[in-house]
Amino acid sequence: MINRRKVAGVLAEARDGIVVVGIGLNVNQTRAELPEDARVPPASLRTVDDVQRDRAPLLADLLGRLERHYDAWTAGGLDAVFDGIGSRDFLRGRRVSVGGIEGVGGGLDRHGRLLVDGRPVESGEVEVSF
Repeated sequence: MINRRKVAGVLAEARDGIVVVGIGLNVNQTRAELPEDARVPPASLRTVDDVQRDRAPLLADLLGRLERHYDAWTAGGLDAVFDGIGSRDFLRGRRVSVGGIEGVGGGLDRHGRLLVDGRPVESGEVEVSF
């Protein structure tokens, strides 16, 4: 999120003992190329600063960071990456709704579950109220 506009997203789905993760990043779209009917107002890096970028270096950087965090997680579990999550937690302190549970996002617990009003939620689509 940049200026309350969604620039990127992550979708994780668990199935048969594995988790598949999809990552999307809006890079060079113009305002006209972004959907007008999105639940959360969209943006791209280009609409934020009017700079058109070569996507290959962004992808390489993203994959490199993902690999470092994944390696740390596989070696040391969630504790190995937990402390770095809080500073980037967009949901903390915001009104959210997940699978019929509504309340204030309270970060992640040590099992990776989102806390909503102190209650752990393991999965579901998170909606944020602005």
